[in-house]
Amino acid sequence: MKSLNQKIKESIFLIQRGERLALLMQPAVGYHVAFSGGKDSQVVLELVKMSGVKYKAVYNVTTIDAPENVYFIRKEYPEVDFYLPKRNFFQLVERNGMPTKLARYCCRILKETQAAGYTVIDGIRHQESRKRSTYKEVSRLHHGLYINNALSNMENSQFRCVNGKDKVMLHPILDWSEFDIWSFIRKKGLAINPCYDDVGRVGCMFCPFGRKKQLQFYREKYPRYYERLLRHLQKYIDTHNGPFSKAEDYYNWWESKMSISTYQKHLLGGNE
Repeated sequence: MKSLNQKIKESIFLIQRGERLALLMQPAVGYHVAFSGGKDSQVVLELVKMSGVKYKAVYNVTTIDAPENVYFIRKEYPEVDFYLPKRNFFQLVERNGMPTKLARYCCRILKETQAAGYTVIDGIRHQESRKRSTYKEVSRLHHGLYINNALSNMENSQFRCVNGKDKVMLHPILDWSEFDIWSFIRKKGLAINPCYDDVGRVGCMFCPFGRKKQLQFYREKYPRYYERLLRHLQKYIDTHNGPFSKAEDYYNWWESKMSISTYQKHLLGGNE
């Protein structure tokens, strides 16, 4: 089993080796470091700094970011650039309804469309999901799909192909465990995002992957965001045929994470 120090060295080596490609694609900028304020992105940004490479760090504003996260980034990482979306989350809900695990359009529009033509460093790890367990250290994001590739191939011949809407993705902490992440944060004395104390994760306040406890926490703590969400959700309902006529009913179903039929039985007192 690799030690943390060995993983740090290997991650830094990958970042340094990939800089040639980053500069080929964007000579004036170098790497685009995707930063969320979460623990994984903190580790990645620190590794990039330790690598001595050329980069810019960017936070994609989703407009339903937890205020604590925004304040944390501005205070602890003032060098990070904030990118605003063309359409905010509420406008997307008005057009598409609430995002779900199977139709998570919000990330694709608000986050993944950025940095086309760049070499992007992110904090994806194998341990996070079955899908991510198949990722290699370098991939190409093409129409929302991750295509595994070899860094040498990208360097030698393929980088010109991604200067349009595609981008090269570098994943330097793929084989890091959550224990490694927190150990590195303690080792480097990095500040800890207060969202971990509040809800145990860093993410959007109304994320389809958020636990019910997290969704309820933010709904109660920031009622103005919730009320704004209901207003836009009601506009979606009014222009689409569906099982709900009121935004609050739609939202309660969405938060329950049940199928519509199961939720309706639940309301009638049936078994879940």
